[in-house]
Amino acid sequence: MAEESENFDDVEVIYLDEADDDELEEEMIEDASTEEEGNQAEVQDLAKLTFKEHKKSVFCADLTKDGQLAATGGEDDCVYLWITSNGSVKFDCTGHKDSVTCVCFNHDNRLLATGDMSGMIQVWEVESNKLIWCNEGDDMEWLMWHPVTNILLSGSHSGEIYVWQIPKGNCKVLTSHGSSCICGKLLPDGRHLVAGYEDGQVKLWDIKMTTVKWQYLDDHHPNLTSLEVNLDGTLCSLAPSSALIKLSDGKSVGSLLTAGETHIEAHVFVNQLNLLITGSLSGQVCVWDLHTKMIRHQAKLEYGVTILKVGANAKAFIGSTDGAIYVCDTRTGNLIEMLTGHRAPILSISISLDNSIVLSTSDDTTAKIFSIRD
Repeated sequence: MAEESENFDDVEVIYLDEADDDELEEEMIEDASTEEEGNQAEVQDLAKLTFKEHKKSVFCADLTKDGQLAATGGEDDCVYLWITSNGSVKFDCTGHKDSVTCVCFNHDNRLLATGDMSGMIQVWEVESNKLIWCNEGDDMEWLMWHPVTNILLSGSHSGEIYVWQIPKGNCKVLTSHGSSCICGKLLPDGRHLVAGYEDGQVKLWDIKMTTVKWQYLDDHHPNLTSLEVNLDGTLCSLAPSSALIKLSDGKSVGSLLTAGETHIEAHVFVNQLNLLITGSLSGQVCVWDLHTKMIRHQAKLEYGVTILKVGANAKAFIGSTDGAIYVCDTRTGNLIEMLTGHRAPILSISISLDNSIVLSTSDDTTAKIFSIRD
């Protein structure tokens, strides 16, 4: 233990039982407090553009790599592809019959995949605005492209995982054991998929062979909600248990929870610094050192954490239930800026490849584009 302490001589660690809320907020939220006089204060809209075509909650979004085009999908069963500089709609992806929960561009931004809760998945050619492939199947849980080829993967409520070659439609199926496949992530080698199931099981699939290399049961929280994989493909983080497992053999290496916390809502790896950020609906945000399994920075937001993303220069983007996005430096734990304008919880965050803009969506029926400070 003494050896671990020496690694943190130059790192400030703040613990909940050693500081009051005001002291905790000084680290990451010192400039983020809002004045309330009588009724709730007016939210200052710092967005450079607000997209207002959706009529209900906007669940999902994605940006092209150059940040010039955005796709958004929502509870109104609609998907729009639009220009981020002026908000004009390039085309409306029609045909969905249920809430659209997944939109994603392929590796070269030429194709856009859209999926709704009923299981309808469509693939659109971005340049021509044409639908080139469609499939209706089991209720969809998640949807993602392979990072280097036109292979589309989807997890379903039945527990089956479908692997399609687009646009031919050739399909492999990773079979179900009877529980919904809630989440999935490709490993960096592009050949293996780690999948999480509603009953707490996690499996590492060999996609080509359609076989399971190992499986793990999350006994702490059987209702698995999400998983994340680090850049070198060695670790997987699970929510809500905050368990860490080795991807080489599926063995647990512990759980990153503070005293008094039983689960997390969001989590993301900071690969540049070998860190993991966790956030909970209680408002607690922790930055963990993965080597020592100790906290580097800790803060307590006034509102709950809904989503976490990491951009360039180890910047963390923390979406909250109050509609704000807190942008923090994970090296120091300091707040860089606060992006305000939404009036309901943040549901998704996308960051352009050059780290110049953020696309956010919310329960308030809007999507917004924010510029990011250098």
